[in-house]
Amino acid sequence: MSVQLEKFTVAYGPTIAVDAVTASFPAGTTGLLGPNGAGKSSLIKGLLGLVSVRSGRAAILEHDVATECRTIRRFVGYMPEDDCLIPGLTGLGLVRYAGELSGMPPQDAMQRAHEVLFAVGLGEARYRKVETYSQGMKQRIKLAQAIVHDPKLLFLDEPTSGMDPRGRQEMLDLIREISGRGAMSIVLATHILVDVERTCDRVVILTRGQVREDARIEDLRGEMASAFTVRIEGDRAAFESFLRGRGCEVRADDKQAFDVTLPARTPPNTLFAWAEEAGVVVRKLVPAIQTLEDVFVKRLEEEHRAHL
Repeated sequence: MSVQLEKFTVAYGPTIAVDAVTASFPAGTTGLLGPNGAGKSSLIKGLLGLVSVRSGRAAILEHDVATECRTIRRFVGYMPEDDCLIPGLTGLGLVRYAGELSGMPPQDAMQRAHEVLFAVGLGEARYRKVETYSQGMKQRIKLAQAIVHDPKLLFLDEPTSGMDPRGRQEMLDLIREISGRGAMSIVLATHILVDVERTCDRVVILTRGQVREDARIEDLRGEMASAFTVRIEGDRAAFESFLRGRGCEVRADDKQAFDVTLPARTPPNTLFAWAEEAGVVVRKLVPAIQTLEDVFVKRLEEEHRAHL
């Protein structure tokens, strides 16, 4: 496992940002997904020793976070959400300095800095002062400083923040290229669902500092493959009651349509047979879960209802 958490809690005074999280992030690319304020950045900072951990345990690549923080930093890369640039340094100087801080000899750090700056598309701008960079260039150099020492695990916190559509796509392509090599595991923290869907194999959904979902993306979609949005002509209340009597889960949040989750191994065409039996006509039948965004939205809806 790349990361293991056991009742991991981060708090700022009375405010709990990460609430007794127990989870495991395997090798590969994992999306840490959640709305702003969900605790994503606090979880990463707690793992890296940048903020105090109130309680619980955590390990990165089998090294204890509480006692082996300096060792961990040698093989972990971190791209923070906030700017981490040092005014007055060139792009090359900044990335070289990051390499040396990670324990690389100066000559190796300089050579590697040239390589990664070309890799992220900043080769021609490597001698410019970092304060002159555009927002997209700043995101790229933050990625460069995070991978200069060729880490085994890479934390990316909102890597596409502030980028235009073309820049976002290029950044996602870079992340996919890095993960595709197989030598570096990635934890990508974001509130942008499409970024996770395009780059990650697995997703951990975090809301209110707690894990709401932890699964492979394809498995998550598969588990919900029996959920459909239905619109009928006829007595809706009677049909909803009819469906519940046959083991279906029915959620009626919309005036025009409602969601139906069929019992396991029930073919979707069964809904048409049941509609005929109940004396109604199905006018619309589409999968309720088609993308990760659908899953995420439904989880937030479930949490909202639970807190009412």
